[in-house]
Amino acid sequence: MIGIYLSLCLPLYQESVDKPSLKYFEQNFILRNGDKRLEVPVQLPGERPRLLTSFRKNQNYAVWDERGLTIRIGKIAKSTRLEAIATSPKAFEREEILENVEKIQTKERKAAASALSGAKRVGNMVFFLARWEDKDAKPWMEALVSVDLTGTTFHPTFHARLPGLTLATEKIDDRLFVLTDRLSAIARDGDSWGVASYNPELAKFDFTLAGRKLQSYQPITSTTGAFVERADHGSMVGGLIDLKTMNRKLLVEEKANVRFVDKGSPLLAVFQRNGGARLLNTDTGAELTLPASASMRRTPMGLVVWSPFREPKRAWLYDMKRWDLLASWAGE
Repeated sequence: MIGIYLSLCLPLYQESVDKPSLKYFEQNFILRNGDKRLEVPVQLPGERPRLLTSFRKNQNYAVWDERGLTIRIGKIAKSTRLEAIATSPKAFEREEILENVEKIQTKERKAAASALSGAKRVGNMVFFLARWEDKDAKPWMEALVSVDLTGTTFHPTFHARLPGLTLATEKIDDRLFVLTDRLSAIARDGDSWGVASYNPELAKFDFTLAGRKLQSYQPITSTTGAFVERADHGSMVGGLIDLKTMNRKLLVEEKANVRFVDKGSPLLAVFQRNGGARLLNTDTGAELTLPASASMRRTPMGLVVWSPFREPKRAWLYDMKRWDLLASWAGE
């Protein structure tokens, strides 16, 4: 009789253990499902700005930091902010040089590079995509230079100006990547945007058009990315692009601000308009209405959504496929 009682109760006990739970403790959401436990912080640890990027071979170094580009050979080091490039005939036509000289003299533009948009090492060569800013700290030029870590010169080699500008904003950013054996970057040139790839044979960047009016770009893999554009009729368009083939897959179009939550799969898009927001699973098309002042975090157990985003009073755990509610929490 006791054995029968235990066999009937065991499935019920197992079901309760496997049901996810959501609790809030000391600025963290605690997720449990069976013997699995996850901590989801309300605020991620702040990412400290990068203070330098450094490359070395034996006793030779190439470093970008607050001094600009520093080349060290043995015990001797010299720094440069690449001022000569701003008025170099290698980088500009005559009329452009005259314009730059005038704007530098009136302090509208800075001759010295003030930021790094990206850096890559290829063998013993280190390539730096330097960025020049104007008096309002807005970029006006980016250019590619290199340092040979086996060389004996303290002078970096100028290669080419970037057509347009990257989306880099940090003082030391990471917008330079290798695509089909070429140093490349996503760049905006006027209303156009695309892939700028350095052609070493011609010593210039080739520009492959990808679209128009780019608002944001987020790498997903080394060859794909998620983009958001502003369409001519005012809508925001989001999708995926294959940088090798330039094939685009449109995922969303809304008359609202659009952003992708992160680069996880499935891609989740947020629409914000008139104080409200909706969340879209771009794979299934399922939508979820978000509460005011909401924040969210993807986890292996599902998506945690909470509100308000700084001091949560309520939270929910959703299955991302159809937004089925798995667990919830309400503060006292």
